[in-house]
Amino acid sequence: MDADPLKAVGRENLSSRVYSEIRTAVMNGQYAPGDRLRFNDLAKQLGVSITPVREAIFRLVSEQALEMKAATAVTVPVITVKQLREIRMIRHLLEGTAAERAAELITDEQLRELEDLQERFIAAAAVDPKLASRLNREFHFALMSVAEMPYLYSIVESLWAIMGPLFQIFHIRMPKRELLRNRHHHAKILNALRNRDGQAAREALQDDIAWGQPMIDWLEERERQP
Repeated sequence: MDADPLKAVGRENLSSRVYSEIRTAVMNGQYAPGDRLRFNDLAKQLGVSITPVREAIFRLVSEQALEMKAATAVTVPVITVKQLREIRMIRHLLEGTAAERAAELITDEQLRELEDLQERFIAAAAVDPKLASRLNREFHFALMSVAEMPYLYSIVESLWAIMGPLFQIFHIRMPKRELLRNRHHHAKILNALRNRDGQAAREALQDDIAWGQPMIDWLEERERQP
């Protein structure tokens, strides 16, 4: 497995591209809460100078996706249980709406793409928490893309930039038996999409979001620590 979660970028439009690469890595759960990010390491992985990395970091700090307590101390924040519950409530409403709409619009080709993502996700879930986190995020965002609701997509994307790192914790703590193909909530979502059943797709997606209890448990354990 590649130890570096980032890809090298070219010279053009560096600030935006570096920002996109780092933000996507955060959303994908490639970093865990509390991880420290170093400017030099990021610049080396991306094949760029420090300047666009610094600009990207400042932008992500302003979006609460990263935290900076000193000039060079950049970390992935550990959000509170209260914050995560609020994010889950918003996702419950918005992603549920997108799933319902997607069931009405989805094509056979788009359905096959989601099924392929799910197969790769299940294969990764038992052995590679980082890869599983990335594929899980890709599944959810591919589903939202089908719904053709760009404003909703943008709002949810900003939420995943804040809570995405917790999915690595989820895939470490969740018993592997719960991630089997026939037990995972994504299977219910896919079945609803095959049947073009919007209500069932909404409910299955919302059940999937509610399933993230290990993330809340982990945060509660941290908050109880002196």
